[in-house]
Amino acid sequence: MMLDRKRILNNLWSEIRGCVSLVESNDEDLLDLVEKLKGFRLNLKAKHNASNNQSSKTQDIKLLLGASIPSETLIKLPQISKNKGSGTTTSKRLKGDKEKAMEKNEKKKRLCRGCGELSYHDIRNCP
Repeated sequence: MMLDRKRILNNLWSEIRGCVSLVESNDEDLLDLVEKLKGFRLNLKAKHNASNNQSSKTQDIKLLLGASIPSETLIKLPQISKNKGSGTTTSKRLKGDKEKAMEKNEKKKRLCRGCGELSYHDIRNCP
């Protein structure tokens, strides 16, 4: 059925292009063709509106979905999420796993081989 429809549409476009190519050199015939096509379109539109009692939006949705429209649509609200880095101050900022681990393991004191003290420096940065 779909192949027949495509073939018919291809034939229609072929006929329209053929008519346009025949009258494109004559302005009078070209205007006559435009007027006849407008009249034909208006007749089809009136025929289509008379046979269609449903709203066009409902019909378009039915064509798109291929089924009947549900009578009730339930829309759920999205879950509220906190994005990392949101907020105005640093106290409200969410910290990542790496940052949390660094806070847990605060700097440990080391034995400096330069001065022999147990402090937060080593021989490379010994005062």
